[in-house]
Amino acid sequence: MPNGQCVLLKAERLLDGSGSPCLEKAALLIEGSRIGAIGRQGDVRPARGTDVTELDYGDATMLPGLVDAHTHLVSPGDGSPGDDLADESDDILLMRAAKNARAALHAGVTTLRDNGAKNRVIFSLRDCIDRDLTTGPRLNICGRPLTITGGHMWYFGSEADGQDGVRLEVRKLIKEGADYIKIVATGGSTRSSFPNLPSYTVEELRAITDEARKFGMLTAAHCASSQGTANCLDAGVDMIIHCQFREADGSYSFRTDLAQRIVEANAWVNPTIYNGRAVIVKLEERRREGRLTPAEERQLEERRRRLADHMETTRRLLEMGAKVIAGSDSPWMDYSPGGFVYEIQALAEAGMSTSEAIVAGTSAAAESIGLGGAAGYLKPGAAADILVVDGDPAADLNALWSVRDVYKDGQRVERGVK
Repeated sequence: MPNGQCVLLKAERLLDGSGSPCLEKAALLIEGSRIGAIGRQGDVRPARGTDVTELDYGDATMLPGLVDAHTHLVSPGDGSPGDDLADESDDILLMRAAKNARAALHAGVTTLRDNGAKNRVIFSLRDCIDRDLTTGPRLNICGRPLTITGGHMWYFGSEADGQDGVRLEVRKLIKEGADYIKIVATGGSTRSSFPNLPSYTVEELRAITDEARKFGMLTAAHCASSQGTANCLDAGVDMIIHCQFREADGSYSFRTDLAQRIVEANAWVNPTIYNGRAVIVKLEERRREGRLTPAEERQLEERRRRLADHMETTRRLLEMGAKVIAGSDSPWMDYSPGGFVYEIQALAEAGMSTSEAIVAGTSAAAESIGLGGAAGYLKPGAAADILVVDGDPAADLNALWSVRDVYKDGQRVERGVK
């Protein structure tokens, strides 16, 4: 479709991303890279004399391109531990990231936040997409996650300690072109880290958030324990990632006081529910095939317990009014690329309505990463990032898997290219 050409899309219904009821018998006019008009069929017309292409999708739904607020595009999503990424060359990681970005775009994700990659790989990917050397969603990137020496994801290349050290690293990331600052506030899956313990001190975290705010940058923090979350709230971090209520000994305890602090701080929460379920799905498949070892059997039971705890935490946060959004954390560990819809469905299982879950994966996700004016909504003047799916996702979220077409900046994505 040539730039500047008008395209009139029609479908049985349209969801604008705001959570409002669907517009029935809908029409949407694309003018170049922007949405020109939205309304009922018959009411939306291009200017007289304009060359227009008309596409009628029939019993389908138009909605905003999805916004995945948490990805790691350099990861294969095949169960490989993150530590193994340190052994891959940047060239291989860039090729993999480009492949994963295409998979996300083809699945309807037109905007995504990458939450950390090795060296300058994601900066290079963004440049390649901007120069049309490859295709992919609009990227919001941190470049590398900021972590203590030996901390979770240290192998990506931004270890920093002490208040002066973390300020310097924030400045380096901003100089390289970071859109926000990702903080690793507790340990994680990295072998040399301690998942249930906080990493940075509150003073170090405050130095990071202070330095980021000087440059108008948002912050987001990996928090796998309650104390890590509390420290981040003390420091004014904008987004709590994972938000697992684990004590230092690994036990689970929902902290009502901490949840209330999250609500009062108006912090965004990205629970990343499906990442844990993906491991369960893989282990259950091995069990059906009779290939599950005793150690894996124990792992499966532990994973199920942890998932139940995480679902309870998310449900109670929602009931208390926390701002919860969708971010997949794919393709980390066993979460394969192109599966963002799993996370949207998981939020519905945790207590969101289908409408709320769609908002969590469109406009709310865009707001949480500072792109509320650029993504997540269908409205006149907005970027023409559009997902067309068969059926009605507001009635059944499974419809989000039935992708008919994806438009990014008004251009129809050629999804046959792998």
